[in-house]
Amino acid sequence: MPFMAVIVFMGATTIWERWDSMFPDGTVNPGEMTSFNHYALGAVGIWMHRVIGDLWMDEPGWKKILICPVPGGGLSSAKVKYLSPYGMVEVEWKVEKQMNDGKEIFNLRVVIPPSSTARIVFPEDCHETVTVGSGVYEYQALYTSPEWPPLPIYLHSPLMMTTNLELRPNLSHMQ
Repeated sequence: MPFMAVIVFMGATTIWERWDSMFPDGTVNPGEMTSFNHYALGAVGIWMHRVIGDLWMDEPGWKKILICPVPGGGLSSAKVKYLSPYGMVEVEWKVEKQMNDGKEIFNLRVVIPPSSTARIVFPEDCHETVTVGSGVYEYQALYTSPEWPPLPIYLHSPLMMTTNLELRPNLSHMQ
């Protein structure tokens, strides 16, 4: 959504219905559909956090955080931040090809704020889940990108199905 940068540079603190709701001189566009608080587009932001960055709360209040990065859909990297009641939570992941053998490496960096814990569920190829306290953590693991065209990315994301990973259905038959 390239227009997001335009409205931020215009001083927006909400999501506008259209990128030109306000002109550079500060006047409001006289045309129709000039909402300065248009949540329908905000749904894109929450989708980006929950699916691409796979950052969400494991319990209400953000004291326990859930991080489930799921590369796919043609994306090879993502970086998300969220200002929780305990401080900034950051998740950055990247899939990189090794130069010599063509294998891929999944890199993950997370920042967990004070007085918080995070449950990190790695992509399926990595087969690992860890729980960490506040701090900065970096992980690396071998990874294999899914075939193209991929399944819709939300089918891979535990966040879109349930935050209780014990209830997560096994979708391996769909791949």
